[in-house]
Amino acid sequence: MKALHIHIYKSLSYRLLSICITFIISFSLTGSMALAGSIASIDAIIKFVVYFLHERAWGKVFRRLKKKKRELRRRLKA
Repeated sequence: MKALHIHIYKSLSYRLLSICITFIISFSLTGSMALAGSIASIDAIIKFVVYFLHERAWGKVFRRLKKKKRELRRRLKA
């Protein structure tokens, strides 16, 4: 369970770091804190959704691979 907590903390710290980087780049390009904050917020939301969809897609790929592997084992035993 300790390793899970470490992964969660590392993931959160990485996400915060990436939001800060997006904010700094946006602010340096626009000169507006409000616009930079909006860009960083939208970026964080989009990346959250894309990551979720990415994980779901890979989950489907792995389930299909497991199913094919089971079918192949059954065929080899027969």
